Amino acid sequence: MSQGYELKQIPPKDIDFAVDNPRGEKPAEIAADPSFEQLKESVWKYGVLVPIVVHRKHTGKPYRLVDGERRLRAALLTKVPRIPAHIATSDSGFDELVQAFHIHMLRKQWKPVAQAKALKKITEELQAKGKPANEYDALEELRMETACSPTRFKALQRAIRFPEGVLKIVDDGKLSFSHLVQIEESFLEALAGKFPDLMKEIGEKHARQVLVTKAQQKTLTSTRALMECVLPVITRPDNDNEKAYAKQLLREFVLQVDMPAEKVLQQYEQRFPASGSNWSELGKDILDWSGMLRQLLERVDSEMMTKNAKLTKDVQEELLLLRTTLSKAIRRINRIEE
Repeated sequence: MSQGYELKQIPPKDIDFAVDNPRGEKPAEIAADPSFEQLKESVWKYGVLVPIVVHRKHTGKPYRLVDGERRLRAALLTKVPRIPAHIATSDSGFDELVQAFHIHMLRKQWKPVAQAKALKKITEELQAKGKPANEYDALEELRMETACSPTRFKALQRAIRFPEGVLKIVDDGKLSFSHLVQIEESFLEALAGKFPDLMKEIGEKHARQVLVTKAQQKTLTSTRALMECVLPVITRPDNDNEKAYAKQLLREFVLQVDMPAEKVLQQYEQRFPASGSNWSELGKDILDWSGMLRQLLERVDSEMMTKNAKLTKDVQEELLLLRTTLSKAIRRINRIEE
């Protein structure tokens, strides 16, 4: 994959704006932003200091904008004759998609919804070219080229399964982006894997709508409610009786919009306690193993961790999972003490 750039001073009037602003901003919104007034003043005094990024075109204006809409609009409004621009060249359409994702997706100031929308557009373009985006190796290549973490990339892929209306609710701050990720990961994907017949009965689209409603109404009390209180009921059953009761509870959870996630786990554990009957042995094992783990963790230092970045990351992820499990266990113990 090759991508080159040529830095030139070009007239702002020679640049077409992109059809979609990946931030999701409209020209009126940009103009109303107080920070845009500051940008215009800076451009008027000093010119555009950070080059924009454009692609050459074969028809119409010579260039199409890839990155720098606010800088371009400020230059046009202040009548700056020329601005610095990186003119990008690519040898394939997919290179252009990679470049757009690289520029737009990894900026910290970009909201997750803007990132998801841009990824959605990329997958749609891949599909339009006859490439099955969900299976196509190009998406993994895209992830690696942009240095986007697998966890982040997977979260964006999950978010684009939701309709535009739901993404707008998230963008407006009325719903957490993490809710979308957990709805997919801790319920829909898990349910389809363990109980595909129930998933077919309920309907993926319907389940997604119900869970979004639960999240909006705060019936899902936190973004972790599905992972902590529903996912165990999906994954834990290992015999026919447990599976039948789990399916009954999960069906009720979707059918009843006001049924909280906590009730699913509570009812399941009343019938099938997680600790089993031999708490004496299990409790002693927990004490022994937790003591050993504590001693191991006390030996870890920063210098040691810098020598193997991959191992450090794997340990970090495992400890985060352990923290979740510990939190759940502590809450169960607290309930008994109450």
